[in-house]
Amino acid sequence: MSEANRVWRLRERPFGDITEDVLSFEEESIPEPGDGEFLFRLNYLSLDPTNRVWMSDMDQYMPPVALDDPMRGFVCGTVVKSHHPDYAEGAVVSGLGVWADYQIGTPQLVRLMGDTGPIPVDDAFSAFALVGPTAYLLLLEIGEPKEGETVVVSAAAGAVGSIVGQIAKIKGCRVVGRAGSK
Repeated sequence: MSEANRVWRLRERPFGDITEDVLSFEEESIPEPGDGEFLFRLNYLSLDPTNRVWMSDMDQYMPPVALDDPMRGFVCGTVVKSHHPDYAEGAVVSGLGVWADYQIGTPQLVRLMGDTGPIPVDDAFSAFALVGPTAYLLLLEIGEPKEGETVVVSAAAGAVGSIVGQIAKIKGCRVVGRAGSK
């Protein structure tokens, strides 16, 4: 295990493009887990459009990241030290964490991934941890598309939108994707 923990911290609220002064990249000491907690090392970090929302001080579905706090993100990692009976060293976890090599996990925010079978952990995290189920449930359970229908994906370049488009094509739909750039 490394002696230092590399952490991205939010230093300023962005206006327009993200500039170098918005985030700082620092080395800090590795945190120690308390009772009921575990320490895990980051394997994968999902960079999502919601990261930009979390940086902003505006009404949103959860509190924005506070200035000087580590940047929030969806993460996947391996437990390296545990004070929780259900999270053994070596277990692979995923959930809501921060942009840091090492971080404290709790069962409220980070869950065991379980056996992914023949699917590599990175594929399971990217497709099944949050993005895939969101796309699947929203399209198939709420949208209920029928073969031959047209599905318009308003954020086709995003993680969820790109999977919605693929599922709609598999279901025999015509897919029109939109993105926010030229």
